[in-house]
Amino acid sequence: MLDLVSIIVLFVPAPTTAPRNRLGRGPSPSLSDEQPVTTGPGATPASTAGKGCAVAAQPPGKAATTYPSYLRAAEVADILHVSPKTVSRWAKEGKLPFLKTLGGHRRYPEAEIRDLAEGLREEATA
Repeated sequence: MLDLVSIIVLFVPAPTTAPRNRLGRGPSPSLSDEQPVTTGPGATPASTAGKGCAVAAQPPGKAATTYPSYLRAAEVADILHVSPKTVSRWAKEGKLPFLKTLGGHRRYPEAEIRDLAEGLREEATA
């Protein structure tokens, strides 16, 4: 059985004393006015956590899971010294590995792109 710790983070808007608008409504709270309220086992008080930050509790002795990092087309273009349009075209042609987000945008695996860039540099100098 997995030992998982659940933390629920709720954002409660701070009370405002600003004047009401002409519709009789107060101003909408901004993100900077919200204060985090953290509950659950292993939760830290809001005063110790950074404002607006949720702190995930890890069971002792377990390392945090790391996920592979992905780059956008402009970041890949900077690494490979080409235009973002070229990066998109290479991905369409199958020359670059990528994943599609739910919104339809391409994301490129950072490790594979950096390996490719390093290989291209070695070919250019050889």
